[in-house]
Amino acid sequence: MRYLGATRFGSIRQTDNVASSTYNSLQVAWNRRYSGGLLFGASYTFSKTMDSGSNQRDVIPNTYDPDMLWGPAEFDARHIVVFNYLYDLPFFKNQSSVAGRLLGGWQISGVTQFQTGLPCGVAGSNDYAGVGLDSNFGCGVNGQYWLVNGDPKIVGKFAANGSSDPSQWFATKNPDGTPIFVQPTAGTFVHQRVRNLIYQPGFQNWNLGLFKGFPINERMGFQFRAEAFNFINHPNLGSGSGGGVNFDPTSANFGKVTTKGGGVGGGERNLQLSLRYYF
Repeated sequence: MRYLGATRFGSIRQTDNVASSTYNSLQVAWNRRYSGGLLFGASYTFSKTMDSGSNQRDVIPNTYDPDMLWGPAEFDARHIVVFNYLYDLPFFKNQSSVAGRLLGGWQISGVTQFQTGLPCGVAGSNDYAGVGLDSNFGCGVNGQYWLVNGDPKIVGKFAANGSSDPSQWFATKNPDGTPIFVQPTAGTFVHQRVRNLIYQPGFQNWNLGLFKGFPINERMGFQFRAEAFNFINHPNLGSGSGGGVNFDPTSANFGKVTTKGGGVGGGERNLQLSLRYYF
């Protein structure tokens, strides 16, 4: 007896280092060397990074059209501003006295960073083309990209005219009510360059430190450190790659910010106290 059934094929990966990328930037920095108990610096980077694969495990959905992956890199943060400072508090500065050793010698330092959000694309988890799902996107839904028929402009916080829904980050419908993102026709690939089309919310972080040394002699002593990460307790909404913006076009929360970013400085305030012995 012979059994006749449908033949199923799995994906076979072929790895080639063939992706290309470009990076252009303007970088400005201003630093003040330590003098009179004060040190500070400021830097600004305006950049644009484009590529056709941001990591080694990127998979081309359509091997006949690798150019459709060309777009902003997964780490394309257009604007980054960083401030840093160190300041000796101006009281009991005479370290030769007992009062100076016990009450003086305090330093305050900090690093503050602002940057725009990272890009992501809209894809569905179904195998529309019928070739198997083997994607490995850095954010959003691992699957196949949807067609774009409109302008998915940012309508969230600080955007022009804003949004009636405070959670909505980017537009999912055209002014006439038709959907901006359309499911591809069965058996077809999307040839539009829609990878990493939408930028997520930006990121800001405020780190502060308070330090004091207790020297025993010239070679050894103790240092007390009190550090606060995100000390203003600012929530970063959907920040970073794989952040809290919903890029699933089949979800009721599509286009909305559903969570805040995690990690040190990305979510809630974190405090840390330590005592270090040096020799």
